Amino acid sequence: MLDARLARAAHLLPALTAPPALDDPAWAALLDAATVQETQLFRAPRQLQRLAEALPDQLAVARAEGRALRILSAGCATGEEAFTLAAIAQQAALDAAPGTALEVLGVDVCRPALDAAAAGHIGPHLGAPLSSVPARYLPWLEGADGAPAPHAALRRIARFRRASLLALPDDLGVFDVVLCRNVLIYMTDAARAQVRAALARHLRPGGVLGFGPTDDAPGAGFARLGEGLYIHG
Repeated sequence: MLDARLARAAHLLPALTAPPALDDPAWAALLDAATVQETQLFRAPRQLQRLAEALPDQLAVARAEGRALRILSAGCATGEEAFTLAAIAQQAALDAAPGTALEVLGVDVCRPALDAAAAGHIGPHLGAPLSSVPARYLPWLEGADGAPAPHAALRRIARFRRASLLALPDDLGVFDVVLCRNVLIYMTDAARAQVRAALARHLRPGGVLGFGPTDDAPGAGFARLGEGLYIHG
């Protein structure tokens, strides 16, 4: 898939300069054209169910410390994962910690994808957008007309930012939950190690880190929760 995208973007290559720069117009255009944006609401539902089970403890810590629960969707594409996480967090807060503030941040390098995410546009991607959404979460993600649409409450807590996972800005701060799924498979071994280390730096002690089914475990300092989720020791 990535090779095909690069082949279609070959006409952009002559304008590239070295070294690569995220904000250089030529490199930005190549990233927009070549990055893979396949995503879906409630993708990998077993993992998300395990995360939902872990959230009450995370909410309790955030509430005790008088702060918002913060969640990062790393490589958020068009935002379906970020809105999924927002829905899970909203429901968990209602059930276990009413009144706890929530923040969900999605980061990606693709400008058109981020524009779609910020607009709350949920496209078909891997099939019927709502087909994998459990019934209890449908009110958060289904509009009055039955079409997929993030609830206004999700739009209020979800925001999106352009950033490279290879150079995450320090001002992102730290998070209680970080998910980076279906992204590392497109990277070299060295880049994967770099991203895993960066994500760990942006995770609070005791926070939850999640990867895709083919990704390696994060290494020392993490305990396995199951379903590709790990808790930061």
